[in-house]
Amino acid sequence: MVQSMMSFTELPLFFWGYDLETTTKLLNIAPLKTVTKTSYEICHAKPASYKYLRVWESHTYIKRLVGDKLDSRSSLCRFTKYPKKILGYYFYDPWEQKVFVSRNAIFLEKGFPPDTRCEELLFEELSEATPLAAVVSFSVSVVPNENIPIL
Repeated sequence: MVQSMMSFTELPLFFWGYDLETTTKLLNIAPLKTVTKTSYEICHAKPASYKYLRVWESHTYIKRLVGDKLDSRSSLCRFTKYPKKILGYYFYDPWEQKVFVSRNAIFLEKGFPPDTRCEELLFEELSEATPLAAVVSFSVSVVPNENIPIL
């Protein structure tokens, strides 16, 4: 699950730990096949809440608390993980390259990965009978352009 989440992300690879914590949290609140309760419900003796769940690595607008009068009031960030004992979410700001916790966020969860729809993702399964050379082979043809002078 961690590998599949990291394969569709635009975040740097050092966020794999945040991805692992998010995956663990999701697996702990997911129903189990063998028991009718979740792992969270077994440990804490109360059902887990699902209302705070968000799409991992979704684009968010975070309201800035400080800034000049003419600066933008929000910045585009990425949701990275859930905090353990406080309300809010961890966000990554790619412009400032920092991670912070905030509750003032507007989540843009319409598409994942961004600007695509999940129905448009096509996965092709490779069988062992398919030779790797057939999958990797490609050809490039160069057509000279008469308008560009050759030096």
